[in-house]
Formats: sequence, structure tokens, C-alpha cells
Amino acid sequence: ALAASPEKLERVASAFLANLQSLNTHSTDACFRFISQGESSPQIVKLFPNTPYGPAIEAQIAAIIEAIADGRKTPKTRARAEKPDYDQLAGELGKLGWGQSDLKLFADPTALSKAPPEQVCKMVQDWFQAHISISDSGVKERLLFETLRPVIAG
Repeated sequence: ALAASPEKLERVASAFLANLQSLNTHSTDACFRFISQGESSPQIVKLFPNTPYGPAIEAQIAAIIEAIADGRKTPKTRARAEKPDYDQLAGELGKLGWGQSDLKLFADPTALSKAPPEQVCKMVQDWFQAHISISDSGVKERLLFETLRPVIAG
């Protein structure tokens, strides 16, 4: 999936964000459990497929499957994101109200795991929104390649 076209990577990111936003309307706990435990979390499994949250989960799964097919058909290789890319991302996050302490928290998995679920859920949504908002397609592609690793891995 990570070898897919930039458009498919952005579709996966957008679907993931829409799924988090949908789950957050159910509860912060559902959003947090999805982030921390994935789609196999018992709480998430209960929401799928017979609730209003099923379509967002299905759309994310479909986007990943399409990215896998695209990546197998015409695999793309990518350079890794570098500091200037992350500087642009930090600028987009700044527009969403993030400061240096937020960037430090998000970069520290141990500290983030101790943050309140509502903060984690909001930060992950902001993180993906910031990626999608980047106008430079090369920067966006490199950053999405890095950020989507855990989403693809499950």
C-alpha cells in the first residue's frame, strides 16, 4: 500500500481522518480505542457494520485495499521525509493551534500514551488534517509515506 500513487496515499489518509471524525461523534473513547488498538478493538468491532459508523470504517478499508492494488500494479519508490518537510508540517499544525509543547508531546510515544484520550484523539485528527493541507505535493507525499506506516500496518 505504501508503494501506491500519491493520490491513493492521500485517499487513505483522508479516509482514516474521516473514520476518526466519525468515531469521535460516537465517543472520544471509540476514537481513542481505534487509534490505540485498531479496527479489531472489541468496541470498534461492535460499531461495524450495522451502525452509522460502518461506512467510514468500510471507506478506510477500501482505500487501503485500493492502495495495495495500486502499489502492486505500479509500485512507487519514495525518498524519506526530511527536516524541511517536517518544518512545513509544523507550520500547518501551527495553523491548527499547535505549539512546541504539542509537537514534543506528539513526538514522544511514552508521553502521548499518558495523555488524556480526548487530547490524543484531537491531536491525531489534527496531524492528518495538517498532512492533507500541505500544498507542496512532494512534501505531502514524503510525509504521508512516513505517517501512513502505522495506519497500513494496523
